[in-house]
Amino acid sequence: MSSLTSSKPKNWSEEQNEVWDCLEAHWDHLISGRVDDFLKYIHPEFLGFGHESPINIDRPWLNKWVGFWTKTTKIAICELRPVDIRVHGDIAIVQYFIFTIEKNDEGGKRVIRRYTMTWKKQPERWVVIGSHNNLMDETIRR
Repeated sequence: MSSLTSSKPKNWSEEQNEVWDCLEAHWDHLISGRVDDFLKYIHPEFLGFGHESPINIDRPWLNKWVGFWTKTTKIAICELRPVDIRVHGDIAIVQYFIFTIEKNDEGGKRVIRRYTMTWKKQPERWVVIGSHNNLMDETIRR
């Protein structure tokens, strides 16, 4: 059973729901440690900024660091909360919050991140082409 939960507006369009379903699958693969499946939702030319790196990140960076992170960190709870999705043809801009309880060798912590992601529709699924996230809150529990 996945630790991922999510809520979304009932009035979203079919396209907005498709994008959100891909975002949910993307995160479910990550928190379940399925890095290869997670990366299927990342465009080969992906570029972004994350709170964990002072420089921009790309798909090779994600492959290395997400692989390491999933081996050292377990997600007990993960909640996705949408802010907005705007679909412009084959491009979607998604803004949302992700709330997690993460456990590793240092103990457990509650983490809140705020994301803006740009997704592109491909024949098989929507994929992330750009992303930026901010760490909103991090509370360490020992």
